[in-house]
Amino acid sequence: MVEIGKMTGVGLAAGAQWGRDRMLLSVEGGGVLFVVGNTLYRQDQADFLLAEFPAVSGPRSRASWLQGLSSYEMPFYMALAGELPVAWPGIVSACAFLDRFSHFYRSHRTHIELAARELRYVAEGLLALQHWPARFALAMDSMGELARESLPKGLAAADLGAFVGKLLIGAQRSRLTVARVPECVRLIPPTEDCLEIPQYRRMLKNLERFAESAAPLIEQLSAAL
Repeated sequence: MVEIGKMTGVGLAAGAQWGRDRMLLSVEGGGVLFVVGNTLYRQDQADFLLAEFPAVSGPRSRASWLQGLSSYEMPFYMALAGELPVAWPGIVSACAFLDRFSHFYRSHRTHIELAARELRYVAEGLLALQHWPARFALAMDSMGELARESLPKGLAAADLGAFVGKLLIGAQRSRLTVARVPECVRLIPPTEDCLEIPQYRRMLKNLERFAESAAPLIEQLSAAL
């Protein structure tokens, strides 16, 4: 087995570190589990080697729409792309669509990444609010008719990518917004159970704060589609 930092053999060893913030956790069933900073990723072993150690795995060329993207960005990137075909209905070729999407992504990458970070807290708060059906229903109603089908199932990168994409399309058609969510949170009485539990109180405070700051970002990005 190889220790990744040394690359002296053909294989992978759990616990190996490389770069400044990467560590391999496990290798099993052809898959690799590793962390980058505080984020956990799972990837096919061959793809992992190609992405992280191209000199060891052999040369490769990437499609133009993949240039500049690291492998651990791909779940978010592809999930976001999967929601946007309706934004450009005149594009029928998959390659042409990905080139168009890539141009949009690169042109607005800073704002997209900021929106994704803020909407993670929005998604977390909305998912937590499901424990209180009446309050959850009010939040969904405030977001618009597409709210329930747009709610992510979790907080994984792919879930958040799809959530951002659905918000962009929904905002473009004026049928989905997070702009009115903060007011719903502010109207929750301080005696409500969800505000008496510190964990949920923090989540709902983040929901209020980040929905307010993410709303204009989504409007701006939606207008740029």
